[in-house]
This record gives sequence, C-alpha cells and structure tokens, in this order.
Amino acid sequence: MTVILVLLCLAIAGRELWLAFERGRTPGAPEIADIRTQLRDADARIRSLVAQINDRLVPDVSGRLKEQREAAEEQRAAVERLADEMAVLRGHLARRLDQAAAASLGAEPADLVTGSLAVAPAEARPALSGPFARFAEHHGLLVELTDGDRYYLSGRSPRGLERDFIDLVAALREHRVDSTDPARALLGALRDADRGGARIGPLLMARTPESLVCGVLPLAELRRPDAAGLLDDPDAAARRLHRLPEGRFCDVSAWPALNA
Repeated sequence: MTVILVLLCLAIAGRELWLAFERGRTPGAPEIADIRTQLRDADARIRSLVAQINDRLVPDVSGRLKEQREAAEEQRAAVERLADEMAVLRGHLARRLDQAAAASLGAEPADLVTGSLAVAPAEARPALSGPFARFAEHHGLLVELTDGDRYYLSGRSPRGLERDFIDLVAALREHRVDSTDPARALLGALRDADRGGARIGPLLMARTPESLVCGVLPLAELRRPDAAGLLDDPDAAARRLHRLPEGRFCDVSAWPALNA
C-alpha cells in the first residue's frame, strides 16, 4: 500500500511538472495533441491508483475502525460489570458495618450460612441462578456475596433452616405441590442440566445422569473442612444423600414436571 501511495504522489507531481513546463513553451498543434494524449494517459494511471487505494486501503481502514469500536464496547461493558460488582460489595460491607454497630449496642449478631451452585455444562448456570435466588428468598435468606460457585447468605440461623428443610423434604415426599413450588422449580432447573447441584445451608440437591436427589445434612457435617466442596463431585454427593435417614432424604428422579 505504501508503494501505491508513493506512485500516486509521483504521478501527480510528474503531471504538475509537465504542465508547468509546457506552460513556459509555445507548442504547435501536433505537440498540443501529443501533450493531451500524455495527460489522458497520466489521468488514467492516477484514476487506476486511486481505485486501488479505494479497493485496498479503505476496507482495511474500515475493518480496523470496526475492531476498535468493538474493543471499546467490550471495555465499556467490562467497566460497567466491575462497577456493578463494586456496588454489590459496598452494599455488603455497609450491611456488615450496620450489623456490627447494632451488635455493639447489644443486638444479636446476624446469622450467616453458606451455599453453592454448580452445574455442567456451564451454559446451563443462568437458568439455575434465578430459581436458586428465589428459593433462598422464599426461606428468608438474602444473598450477601458470591464468589464463583460459593454463596454467602444471611437472615436465618442454620438450626432454623435445618428444621424448615426437614419439613420441606417431607412435603416433597408427600407431593404437596403448593408448599414446595420454589423447591420444585429449583429441582426442575437442575433436572435440565447434565450434572451439578445446589446447597443452601444443610439442604443439598445433587443431579447426576442417573438421578436427582435432595436431603438435609446434619449441621455437624457442615463444620468439616471438605464441606465447601460437597458439589465438586455430584456422584459422591448423591451417594452421601442416599445414606441419610428416611426423614431427611427424598429421591425425585422419576417425578414428572417438577418445574411446571
């Protein structure tokens, strides 16, 4: 492309020099005709060079401008995501400071439980996030912070949740639809995934290609170092749930229309 630009400049400069030279002479008719022919040839070459520039340079410049616009848009989206995450973090810290201030005045400390959400393939996660959040909210929990697959939720004590979730498992076994809608929605979303699971406090749900089960773990198990990785292996999680007492376990593998 640089060569083309140089040739174009030389052609234009040569044409101008030739015109300047000819203006200093008094040519005859044959010479005038020859000059006009040469000028037409020069004009044709110049037009050809301009056409080559339009064909090669303009699309290249347009493509680069498009890439720059797309990169700028991606950067803007990344900045907006970061701003949203910072706003969530500031809100979380502000609530923690409010709770600490209240505790200093004699209030009870806020209860906090952990949770997790894991699914494969990863593209299925957005379909689970909504049911997970609604299920947590239904049971009086607020998502304070997320860190990858980990959730930190406040609003209920682990002991109170254990009682509620044991009642929930019993309602699921008895097919009480009205009182189990949020749980059925979350289980239905898990069924649509290949593998994965969800945990909120002591309640654990596990999805494998062969089964979909849920149950309430003893609180003592949540104190173990490996509790955070319960869903790293959904098959192992399912086997652990199968070992729970009947009152803490429910197998919904064969249930139709869970999220209807």
